[in-house]
Amino acid sequence: MIDRSNRSCKYFPCHDGLEDCTFCYCPFYPCEDGSLGEFVATDKTGGKVWSCQRCVLIHKNKVVDKILKTITNNISLKEILIGNTDESERDRIKEF
Repeated sequence: MIDRSNRSCKYFPCHDGLEDCTFCYCPFYPCEDGSLGEFVATDKTGGKVWSCQRCVLIHKNKVVDKILKTITNNISLKEILIGNTDESERDRIKEF
């Protein structure tokens, strides 16, 4: 198994039970799933923000493997590049 923990990160470990650092920031934030997190009051605005501090789902090897498999099966590099370039670059990429 590949070790995908970034032990050199100044925040490591950011969660208890951390197995995988592939997604340093959760791509599902804010998921608003009450079993994974909660809204908490913030001092800065007086409003509430989503906190997933106790969630380790995105840091589990099996979950990351499944997400990566889904991503690679459903989108090509060409699609990613075309979606993130200006029009002049798109013609070059289409020649892939």
